[in-house]
Amino acid sequence: MASKSQPDKRQNRKRILFSFNVDLESPLGVVFQYLMHNPKMPSQMGKQKGVEAIAAFWRPFAFQMQGQVNDDELKVLARESLMTLQRQMELIAETFEVELPQSDAVTPELEVALERTVERVLQRYVGAGALSLQKTPTPAHAAGVTSTDSMLVPPGEEGVGFELDMFQEFESVSPKDLVS
Repeated sequence: MASKSQPDKRQNRKRILFSFNVDLESPLGVVFQYLMHNPKMPSQMGKQKGVEAIAAFWRPFAFQMQGQVNDDELKVLARESLMTLQRQMELIAETFEVELPQSDAVTPELEVALERTVERVLQRYVGAGALSLQKTPTPAHAAGVTSTDSMLVPPGEEGVGFELDMFQEFESVSPKDLVS
């Protein structure tokens, strides 16, 4: 509590009063009733969860429009929003036993380009003798845990650099390869 010699800083803050009226029977009214009258959480927590949901959707845009945050800080805000939204999507999917929507990030064209890239890199390694084609799989003879960390792999058993070559090869794919 503020003493008489020091003014309470909270009294000098500018504030926004956000209020919203909605019909109880409307879909949004059902959501608000859930948030405010859920026996699993106090009303104040329900209100807080509603506000957090709004913030997850709009915080990066709001700070971008304000113009006082640099690009790196905006990216941090955007990632935080995405993580919050992803957690909520996972909760919904798990609770209601539905699959998460598939991302459009991997288009059919991108899949084809990835397959072509893998084929080219594999052919290069087979041609160089770094990999050999086997007709039947052979069981692994090494016991214990294997690792891709070069400090933990015995000499002579290092990887062939396949992952690095895959990334380099895929970076060389041109946009026209993605639409063929």
